[in-house]
Amino acid sequence: MVGVPGQVLERIETSDGRLAVERHGRAEGQLVVVCLHGLSANRATWRPVARRLADRHRFLLMDLLGRGDSDIAPHAGYDLESEVRRVVSALERLRVFRPVLAGHSHGAAIAVAAAERIDARGLFLVNPITPDVRRPALLGLLSLPLVRSGLGPVLRIFRRPLTRYILVRRVFADDRHVTDETVSRYAAPWRDPARAAALPGILEAWHPEELRPWARRTDRPVGIVAGVHDRRIGAELAKRWAGELGASFDLLPDCGHSAPEEKPDETAALLADLLQTVQDRERGYDTG
Repeated sequence: MVGVPGQVLERIETSDGRLAVERHGRAEGQLVVVCLHGLSANRATWRPVARRLADRHRFLLMDLLGRGDSDIAPHAGYDLESEVRRVVSALERLRVFRPVLAGHSHGAAIAVAAAERIDARGLFLVNPITPDVRRPALLGLLSLPLVRSGLGPVLRIFRRPLTRYILVRRVFADDRHVTDETVSRYAAPWRDPARAAALPGILEAWHPEELRPWARRTDRPVGIVAGVHDRRIGAELAKRWAGELGASFDLLPDCGHSAPEEKPDETAALLADLLQTVQDRERGYDTG
């Protein structure tokens, strides 16, 4: 199956449902980069970066369960542990061992938590959720069954204006990035009534503090990228997280909460630097 021209889309079985995975780049390559998207986004977030580096490395862009083209599973767990378990299971089925994990927003939290289980070679965390991010109090209302059941139809019917509002107010620093194509891409999955009905459960299960047990330094290379104008994850929070993980830290000017889309050249260059660091270290280990 084809996701976009030139890219192959596969569906990988897990115990909770199938995950859609889009391949970019070399069929064979020394490094595989697995890209994970944000809480209610989809794999397309990472396409601009993957396309810039696909001549050198293999990329796997994954849709998390219930998002993008992955299966709808309204009764699955969407806590951090469940998200990590499914990603690890999919990589095992794909026979992908020791990849570099690249995560955006909530995907960065999943990457951090999954890294030790799959012995990741490196971590590239962009606009990352940290354990200190405050969960909006309004999400607490999603624990009420009437709120959850009523929100799905609202999200489906008003998906385009709601998406445009969120992209302008909370995601992009410059609303010139909020084109009709961008709105359509983010809003399209929620056209499906069952998928829209599952989204409140995904949002209700999101608790940034679940990441706290993984707040420790690691020997693997870690890079963190933040946006100066990120209204979701402030630069100071991201910088503090970099200190906790022993990561490099880069702050992109004129950038909000989606560096892979707003600053693809700069984001790709920083990822390329991290991949080079991974390769240089491994060559060093090999040669003693």
